[in-house]
Amino acid sequence: MDSGTDLENAQRLTMRKLISVLNTTEEFTHLNLRDVTELAEEVSRILPAGNVVTMVWSQLASIKGRRVNENETRKMLALLNQGMATFLDRAAYLTFYTTPAILISGYSKMLQAVGRDPSEAFPNGTWQFYLEFGLREDTGRHACETVGFQQTARQEKFSPSEADDLAAWILAASELILLYDDLLFEEWHERNHLHRLDEKIGDGSNLISEWVKRRPYGVPSSISQDYVTYRQAQFRAFVKESLERKLKEGQIDKIIQAWEKDETLLMGRRKAYQDQMSLLAILEPGEFNDTRTPITLESAQVAVQYRGEYYLIPVQHRGHRLDEATIRAFAQSIVNAKSGREKATLDQYLVVIPRQHQRGVRSRLPNEIADQFERLRYAPVLINWDEADSSVPLSEIRRGRRGIGDHALTIFRADKSTVFDQSHIFFDAIWGMAVAEILTNQAIALRRKMNHLPPIERPSLHPIQLEIAAPSAIMAPLRKEAVEPFEMTAEVTLPLVRELNELRRLLMKRNQELNLTVNDFLILYRALYNQYYDPSQKLRQALETLTIGSTNQRKAAQTMSDALRELNLETPAFLIPIDASVHNPQDRIFPVTFRPLPPWTDIGPQHEKTYAWMLQLNDLNNFNKKGATKEFNEARTYYLEMLKMFAILMTRYKEVALMGESFSTVTLKILASVPKKLQPMLRSIPDRIDILNDMLKGTEVFSNVGRVASTSSLTRFMTAKDDNEKKVLCWGIMTRADGTMVISLRDFRPQVEALHRAGAGDVARLVTQDFLNGYADGLRRYVFELTEIVRVRR
Repeated sequence: MDSGTDLENAQRLTMRKLISVLNTTEEFTHLNLRDVTELAEEVSRILPAGNVVTMVWSQLASIKGRRVNENETRKMLALLNQGMATFLDRAAYLTFYTTPAILISGYSKMLQAVGRDPSEAFPNGTWQFYLEFGLREDTGRHACETVGFQQTARQEKFSPSEADDLAAWILAASELILLYDDLLFEEWHERNHLHRLDEKIGDGSNLISEWVKRRPYGVPSSISQDYVTYRQAQFRAFVKESLERKLKEGQIDKIIQAWEKDETLLMGRRKAYQDQMSLLAILEPGEFNDTRTPITLESAQVAVQYRGEYYLIPVQHRGHRLDEATIRAFAQSIVNAKSGREKATLDQYLVVIPRQHQRGVRSRLPNEIADQFERLRYAPVLINWDEADSSVPLSEIRRGRRGIGDHALTIFRADKSTVFDQSHIFFDAIWGMAVAEILTNQAIALRRKMNHLPPIERPSLHPIQLEIAAPSAIMAPLRKEAVEPFEMTAEVTLPLVRELNELRRLLMKRNQELNLTVNDFLILYRALYNQYYDPSQKLRQALETLTIGSTNQRKAAQTMSDALRELNLETPAFLIPIDASVHNPQDRIFPVTFRPLPPWTDIGPQHEKTYAWMLQLNDLNNFNKKGATKEFNEARTYYLEMLKMFAILMTRYKEVALMGESFSTVTLKILASVPKKLQPMLRSIPDRIDILNDMLKGTEVFSNVGRVASTSSLTRFMTAKDDNEKKVLCWGIMTRADGTMVISLRDFRPQVEALHRAGAGDVARLVTQDFLNGYADGLRRYVFELTEIVRVRR
């Protein structure tokens, strides 16, 4: 049966059964036929699961009060998913069910319809709940890189000791786990405190932004305090100085008293935030979602992988943390170990098997091996001490040995850097990068203390070593299930921030409402890029060469060439993560989607038209200067109005994410002056954010984490991909402390994968790199041309 027809039949049958239930449910007897039909149609369109939908509906309607707790929600969602998988044939199910957002979105509509409070069903916010359903696979992790440890070792001439280097990172990881609850408390306290102070001070106060620039990520060597204590002291000094600068003495006491009262009232939310983000948790893989299961501090371990072996080091023993001498002995023992055993590869298979199959696969393992992996799961942090090549993309480094996917953080040693691979369930990108910087500085401080200590050549202490080698009878069937998800990655550096800031200054000088951020320009040019991309000669030749290759290569090359030729007809939808923690740390992220449909797509042609008139204006051989001036002025005025509208759209997204649903006064004032010709653009300005709807619509992720602190050694960032087959490109952008922008692109396009599968991996890599290079070069050219346009005074 055709999957499309089967899906339509399933939706129709579900709707019929739902109408029957609605007409006999007391709460809905007041609805007319049209309202009942519309409600049933909307739910059945999203959840074509037949009788299962009506059963869940009846259960929700029968629950007393407005509250449906999180455990009940998980059971209901599992039931709905199972219902869809059963009711639809496999082809229709795989075609329709592309992301867990579909399931959660339909369930949310059912909750609202029966008068239940969705916030009770998702107590930690919809985003946190979605993460456990939709960003649990191996590709749902993001990564970043620091170079501070290696640079300091070189500059301060640390004694060459691989064991002490490892010991410093083990101690830093242990310290993080021990102090993480306090660190989360401080993060929550700072954000809430500054948010409320900004509200009370008013007048455009932005203490949060000021604090982020000054916030320490390490402790000076002259001070003997732990990081959290030092940061608390620095924060108190910052608040005192800021209030004295902004307020009169009498106002300060009132504001502080009001804040202390607010903080007392919000203690429950703070504790919920600490529980939500805690590192002391294991990810339990289920059929439809991962569940965070808490562990005790006493049971927590730091795992080390080296030369194919896994070792466990307890974070504390009998209520006390392990001392430096013990950790140094463990590290030396790991470095000295020379395993004569056959290298175990079972972990490499398990980590790439889809999470929904993990429980079944693990149940087939011999008990003694399953017990070893169970012990490994109690390590929130894993250190891979095999030395990787820093010159390769982050996605290649993170594919090293990394446990079995149940933990929060993997630290990879590289020859010139350290890479941090982080589960999105535990870390959002900006928070994860902050933790990476804190860990790096802590490792530096600990290594500095060891620099003049005598080596431990023959340690008497040895850490627990796991036995995870499996017999071939176990390994053979796993090889078939362990297919690493395909992706191709490219990276590029772009020294363009100074030029972008100059362009921003010129635009603001012309009109204060032309307040586009650096990220706005990056998104805008990505929206225009498909119209302009022209494959390089090198790529064209590489694809042409494949036409004399194997049948699969010829077919893959033709498919790729067709896709590139039709690229300008495609309109991608960008999922843009916005940091929502400023308003409420528990919300974490608000993802919004921008799809550049007309009239936004007219910005590109308008740019070209305006630039062409500018060239005519500057042409010494043009004798119709007056006509060219008129045309240029009209074209530029209209173009800048379009850019103003785009700035409003981007600002609006942030307003909705950070301040709720109401339009700000500033936005309303600007919208009132929009020319009629541009008013169709108003339809794209959102009045609310539907997280689930936006997760469904995006075909690309566009994540810019901004510029790192001036003292930061962060050098690269790679964003995560949610478990949605529609997401084909993931852009990760970061600006280093020196102002250099670094862009990574994770490419999941099926045409690129076909090239790779056909044995043309080099060409597949070239396709991705060429697309990213074209974006960087085109953005540079666009900024240069727009700057010239704005500078013209006539």
